[in-house]
Amino acid sequence: MKRVGTFFSAAFLLVSISCLCQPQLWADSYSFDPNNYRQMADAGSPATIPPGTKITLKNWQQYKQFMPVALQAAFSGKYSFHVTDDPMYTIEVQPTTQVGAPRQYLADGEKYGSQVRLVPSRTGGYTIEGWVAGPPFPSPANPNIGEKILYDSWAPWRPYLYHYMTYGVNIVDRFGNRSEGSTDATFMNLSHLSEPDMPKDLPYANGMFYVSRFEVLIPEQSKYTTELQAQPTDPMRYPETYVFLPSLRRSLRLSSAAKCAPINGTDWVQDDNAWNPPMFTVTYLGEKKLLMNLQKWGIGSEATSYVGTTYDQPAGAFPGWPRPGTGHWELRDTYVIDAKWIPTLGSYCFSHRIFYLDRLAYFVMTTEEYDNEGKLWKSAWLRVSPMDVHGQPVLFIYGTPETQMLDWQNGHMTIGLTHEMKLYKEVPPQYQDVQTLSTPGSLDRIMQ
Repeated sequence: MKRVGTFFSAAFLLVSISCLCQPQLWADSYSFDPNNYRQMADAGSPATIPPGTKITLKNWQQYKQFMPVALQAAFSGKYSFHVTDDPMYTIEVQPTTQVGAPRQYLADGEKYGSQVRLVPSRTGGYTIEGWVAGPPFPSPANPNIGEKILYDSWAPWRPYLYHYMTYGVNIVDRFGNRSEGSTDATFMNLSHLSEPDMPKDLPYANGMFYVSRFEVLIPEQSKYTTELQAQPTDPMRYPETYVFLPSLRRSLRLSSAAKCAPINGTDWVQDDNAWNPPMFTVTYLGEKKLLMNLQKWGIGSEATSYVGTTYDQPAGAFPGWPRPGTGHWELRDTYVIDAKWIPTLGSYCFSHRIFYLDRLAYFVMTTEEYDNEGKLWKSAWLRVSPMDVHGQPVLFIYGTPETQMLDWQNGHMTIGLTHEMKLYKEVPPQYQDVQTLSTPGSLDRIMQ
């Protein structure tokens, strides 16, 4: 989500905002209500926002039906992180662009989608059979449309090899305190590939779908700490997570059941990065027309493009908010689903996980997570930017110059600014050996 990413995807390690205060639940905070989602503008409705419209703190209620709940929360003033009447928080709507997923991914969905089917699993959810590549359900429909969208969320397009660095400040608790971090991130897709002139499954995949690897560079006391997480191709198998600890000079395998454990001390948890669709039941909340932010390539990776992400500027009321001119907001058709953990599988951190799957790009751009009392707890926002992939501008889950995971209740967040984003042969040579780097054994080479 991760990702996003994947979500979620995408979970991107980065700079964490430490909260130096006691947790606080706001009395008038958002509680889960399916009507908040059903009242959003339907994708097929004539309702729209004319290009050039400026949405501010004064008029945002007029456009509430086009906003994800997390965006509504930002404007509501109910939380410590909030937008103000400062012009830098103005949303100026521009025409919708048609940029989406790579051609090969879409072609594979059309070719293989008809043979994919949902199969009831022993968990009480569904697994899938017959998936080769592309979106498992390129045109999801009833029956079980929610579960089909969940699998499209789980299987967005990922490049065979992708690498980036994170630098910088980022970020802030509710008092304006900031922390600094830097991370080296590598993503490797091993199976169900949609790449020209490559097999669908690599010979050394060993049953793994994709692998993510995060190595801490800053702060110094955490340098070389590295997490490797591998998602099996079988949706029923738990992800495998390993961490190299420089103090021990060896790696440890973490419990596969630690789904709610933080990733390297950030606001992201393990289940934000790799998760199991059969562990959830799904409610379809509709196909909606919602505001999403797209950043400009290059500019979107600069700390100066966001509020409060450099030390020479104040933190602001909403750190990480994209500044005007660095990108744009547009209405995009979006599937919205509510994924609920199956209680018989044990305890879990969230009562509801809301996924916003972009209809053209086939990945989750925004998530919302509610605690076990039904209060809004966390949300992830991916600031995506079109990248050139095989000569085509595309949006994909790792093409995110900025990511945010917000803890609304406790008033802190993790923000990642990605730099030096490289695909395929442009990836630095030391990260080209995918066969080795995708295995836990590669962690033993750190610090050698």
